[in-house]
Amino acid sequence: MQISWNKLRNNDEQEWKSLFRQHASFLYAYGMKFAHNEDLVKDTVQELFISIYEKRNSLNEPAYMRAYLCAGLRNRLINELKKETDIYLDEGDYSFTLYIDDQSADDEEKQYRKIQNLLNKLTNRQREVVYLKYFKGMSNEEIACTLDINKQSVANLLSEAIRQMKKDASFIFFLLLVLRRFFGL
Repeated sequence: MQISWNKLRNNDEQEWKSLFRQHASFLYAYGMKFAHNEDLVKDTVQELFISIYEKRNSLNEPAYMRAYLCAGLRNRLINELKKETDIYLDEGDYSFTLYIDDQSADDEEKQYRKIQNLLNKLTNRQREVVYLKYFKGMSNEEIACTLDINKQSVANLLSEAIRQMKKDASFIFFLLLVLRRFFGL
């Protein structure tokens, strides 16, 4: 269901509920990749929605709502993590953890461990792009908006990540996992 920015601006309660229902669990899962702290992520997601609500009349309608929300959450979490560590975090200094969270049989568990090791060899930014593209189904345009980079950089990061993963025999297991997620195989 498409969210109406005009209805949000006019304080349509149902539209606000729809916005939250459509995106809260996605944002929580995405936030946990950064913070690994349930309370912090839940609070930050809630603060993001409150901030948007408070500023709804002065904000421009985003081209991609999910990307807009992800970018807002990402920036807030990175700022919170900077406060917690009392050190300067550069854009590439954050940790983005991508765990395969499928419950699987013992035979498949070995495959998931291989995939996890494969993903751990990627940079934080590559893991984040792979997660958004292949596990959350975002377009390159949405990913570019989320990460505040250009579309070509997204394509380059994906290409480099895939090239890196192809060096490992476990890449075939990664492909099977992605196919299963998207096509129910």
